[in-house]
Amino acid sequence: MATFPHLPLERLVGDIDRRRVPNPVGPPQRSAPAHAAQIQAKVDTAVAEQRVVPPVEGINPELILKVSLAHPVQEDSWRTAGLKVLAQEPNDILVLFSDDVELREFRTRLGQYQADTPEGRQNPAYNSLFASIEDIGSISPSDRIGPRLRNDGIVQLNDIRVDADYGIDVELWDAPTQMDREVRVQLLVQHIQNEGGEVQSRYIGTAGLIVLRARMRGSLLRAVLEMSAVSCVDYRPIPDLGERDVPLIHLERQPEATAPPADAPIIGIVDSGSVDHPLLTPSLIEAIGVPANLGTADIWGHGTKVAGIAAFGDVRECVDQQSFQSPVRIISVKVVNDQGQFDDVETIPHVMKQAITALHERGCRLINVSLGDKYKIPYDGGRVSQWSATLDQLARELDVVIVVSAGNSAGGAQAPWGVPAENIIGAYPNYLVAPNNRIVEPATAAIALTVGSLAHANGLPADFGGAELRAITSTNTPTPITRSGPGINDAIKPDLVDFGGTCVFDGGTQRVAAGEDFASSGMLTLRADYIQGLLASATGTSMAAPRIVYKAALLLRALPDASANLVRALLAVSASHPSEAIQALSPLGDKAMRHCLGYGIPDLYRALNSEEARVIMFADRQELPIDQFALYRVPLPKDFQSTKGKRAIKVSLAFDPPVRHSRLEYLGLRMNYHLLRGMTPEAIIEHFRHRNKDEAPFEDLPGTAKCSLLPSRDVRGTSTLQCSVFKMAKNIDRYGDDYYLDVRFQETRTGTD
Repeated sequence: MATFPHLPLERLVGDIDRRRVPNPVGPPQRSAPAHAAQIQAKVDTAVAEQRVVPPVEGINPELILKVSLAHPVQEDSWRTAGLKVLAQEPNDILVLFSDDVELREFRTRLGQYQADTPEGRQNPAYNSLFASIEDIGSISPSDRIGPRLRNDGIVQLNDIRVDADYGIDVELWDAPTQMDREVRVQLLVQHIQNEGGEVQSRYIGTAGLIVLRARMRGSLLRAVLEMSAVSCVDYRPIPDLGERDVPLIHLERQPEATAPPADAPIIGIVDSGSVDHPLLTPSLIEAIGVPANLGTADIWGHGTKVAGIAAFGDVRECVDQQSFQSPVRIISVKVVNDQGQFDDVETIPHVMKQAITALHERGCRLINVSLGDKYKIPYDGGRVSQWSATLDQLARELDVVIVVSAGNSAGGAQAPWGVPAENIIGAYPNYLVAPNNRIVEPATAAIALTVGSLAHANGLPADFGGAELRAITSTNTPTPITRSGPGINDAIKPDLVDFGGTCVFDGGTQRVAAGEDFASSGMLTLRADYIQGLLASATGTSMAAPRIVYKAALLLRALPDASANLVRALLAVSASHPSEAIQALSPLGDKAMRHCLGYGIPDLYRALNSEEARVIMFADRQELPIDQFALYRVPLPKDFQSTKGKRAIKVSLAFDPPVRHSRLEYLGLRMNYHLLRGMTPEAIIEHFRHRNKDEAPFEDLPGTAKCSLLPSRDVRGTSTLQCSVFKMAKNIDRYGDDYYLDVRFQETRTGTD
């Protein structure tokens, strides 16, 4: 079939102020005098509690409040009342900061709210602020204890042994300026050192992320948890690198690997390092360590397995063809030491920034991070980690595609399928969407591409006939240990899936076995200890992620000027859900499909090529100011309009907004779109444009104007990668030759449509 280049998507107009629909639901009705008195008493108690805690020398006393809300409050309302929003927690809880420990402006407004309602008004002054407040209090030390410490049984101060030694990361609340951040960190470092602790490293970001890595006795840790400047204290992340020992796989004869072209796309592998593997060396143009004292050698073996798939895509196919010719170049960055741990001294944000910046400086725009947190704490809907936020900031600032793995389920007592291991046969696939099988950090990163895993086969070895070895699933269904979404604010995560191997149940050992046990269960890749054997087998989302970055590299080879957003959008628009996966997950509902598979598995051929009956139109590096919209024309051929049979229009949108690590409204900005038909551009603009209060209200759209895109605007609207489809089977020529795509850009806030 003939193929053609993709076509440009025509932008008709842009930068038009869009209309905003106020939220009709307001704060609850309250008795202002009584409610104000309650708020006053709680504020007094919180202020008194925080005065008891001795301040760090040199750091001015600060007041940190925890406020529970019955109704959202605009951030500007807090600001004008003398408070700054530091963080947003689950269940409508805000963390507020004031450098005025007396809260003078807040108390003044509270007094006005408590007074009689002004004549001619329905509500007291500042009703939207104070009537929305459900509760106010101080942040307790237990509020500052992170999830890894909690997972270890430390949920309050008394759980910390005063004579024990702790290695921890201390996250601080943001400060007004970069200078304030530097000063605050230095004073806190001096305080910790004066009290006998050791500060090993620090990371002071420019977007509000401040982290210290330290070692200290339990007695000092208790004191640190009392400090108002501290946001969160937790154990350091541990990378989940899977099993080290893998079955030996030998080639009958060693094929010769050839070097890729000098201008081939570069893939960065941020992992456990690399080796001079004879099949990888022609593609490996550089290896570095971050920090440098780690060296570059892959002692653990995980990085070489990931790099093998990133370099060749399908290693099994290379073996079958006896040809190892990679179309990409590889740079390895070792961030994991020889014991499979992150560096003891440097913080994760600092390591990630150094590693990804070093890759970017070397011309790399595609980066694979097949690392997860070995604590395997499922994402529970709260704030994202420092790790995830750093990846998102770098993806946005550097215009790079960062691909991360969704994480793998743990066995044993933590297994989402329960105990004993035999349960997995009957429990699959229901447990895949259980809360304890949600993605783990850094898979919540919003701008990074998160990748889940599909089974490439049933995993049973051809020469093993024992009844005790049982298949759990089959080709094109979710890998039994893959994890599911959603991400923050119910964002669609994972974004994509690809083959990552499978698992089988081994009745002889009473455990779930994977590619590390049976080569037939895993993805074929390269072995770090290549003297013993060139190839290895492995299972997990760590093996699926490099297949996606390999496809992204081939897209970038064909479209070298493409932005990272265009690469993400093309992968999504080419993706689909395998019929086998649909059949397996359909009984669990629509959400199960989305949470396990995202937009599906990308088809590289479809992403690269347009055809006579299937055309991709795209617009790249578009700009749109906040609270405005743009209109794009989607021309439809006559045959498409009148032909009977199934047809579809698929829309994909990728963007990279600023992120806010401490907020549940993690994305500072959101985008969305409508697909419209049967209207002129002028009528669409008139409907969606902003109106002054003295103008006539807008008219409703005709019932047939909005195309019913799935997933819907509300479902996809919190994701930075969105893809939806409008399906049709009837004659549609009555709607005209042109459809229109309305794309809007808005600040994340309440009271907007």
